[in-house]
Amino acid sequence: MKFTVITALTTIALGGSVQAQDLTISQWTGPKHPVATGYAPLIANLTENGFNVQQFEGGALLGAKPALAGIGDGIADMGMLAMTYFPAEFPNAQLVADMGLATPNNLAAMGAAIEYNLLECPECLDEYKAQNTLYLGTYSTAPYTIISNVPIRATSDLAGKKVRVPGSLWSRWAQKVGAIEVNVPSSEMFEGLDKGALDIAIQAPGAFQSYQLWDAAKFLTTLNLGTYHSLSLMTTNRDWWAGLTDEQRTLIKSQAAQVSVDATIAYTDADSVALSQLDEHGVELIEPSDEMNADKDAFVAEDLPVIVTNAESAYGVTDAQAKVDKLQALIDKWAGIVEETGGDRDAMIARLNTDVFDKLPTDYGMN
Repeated sequence: MKFTVITALTTIALGGSVQAQDLTISQWTGPKHPVATGYAPLIANLTENGFNVQQFEGGALLGAKPALAGIGDGIADMGMLAMTYFPAEFPNAQLVADMGLATPNNLAAMGAAIEYNLLECPECLDEYKAQNTLYLGTYSTAPYTIISNVPIRATSDLAGKKVRVPGSLWSRWAQKVGAIEVNVPSSEMFEGLDKGALDIAIQAPGAFQSYQLWDAAKFLTTLNLGTYHSLSLMTTNRDWWAGLTDEQRTLIKSQAAQVSVDATIAYTDADSVALSQLDEHGVELIEPSDEMNADKDAFVAEDLPVIVTNAESAYGVTDAQAKVDKLQALIDKWAGIVEETGGDRDAMIARLNTDVFDKLPTDYGMN
């Protein structure tokens, strides 16, 4: 198992150090993943303020699917959940995920998802409570694109192509454009593209580097296919949370916005690095045609009633139309904030705090 104790780099002044407290963090992502970028300052500050932090990475303690039960049972005190793995336990989170193609960028998706979960969806918080867990924010992937071993220059080029999709939303899009879904985990994308079992992987450009896809796929079509943002980045065990002092809980909440923003920006940075290296790996960058953009926008509009119907019939979500409307309003709000701030890290952290985290009750998670 990988074991890490991260030493202090900075301290948040809260009127003195808090009392010693053990904290076990389990991540199924690796040490180079954007999640690690988001967590590093948090761990440093907690260590400086008296927490004894043990961090397990790469699934060394809990994998992606066992993470829910593991955190709920206290095997880990904190960790990340990908909510689409748990549709039965988190039906409202599936509705959030289904809005992925409506998000213009990952910072807007992150802000909308956090505000919706914490301030606008008491049912969402109840779902976490039922699993003995607590939600403290999310990150968002960079917008998904088309990574392929054949050039995709028009919507018609997608017909009959074998596509690895990251979720049900993209499955519906693939069906709409006449593509063939292939259900394989992300760990099998490289082999699929290399051996011809896949023609396309729907992923952010950073996957060229993180999964070495440029050795198997030589084309990138930058059609914005939305974001994956229905996650619980700082999921905590409720019993562990209840055992903290008020000062300790305040310390953790004070950094939740930072963790979310840093992880989200790290995804964008990973894209920038990969895009800068496409030429040296012989990957052709293809800008989507106006027709492709228009077809995608038409799908998004046509899919909204499907999202509502699925939420009610498949997941048992009540008032689904009102929730879709609220999510869309929040996406628009946070898109405006991103434009206003230019996506600046410190400005986005400040807005998340003033608009969301500062509005949480002082006893959040205690009842």
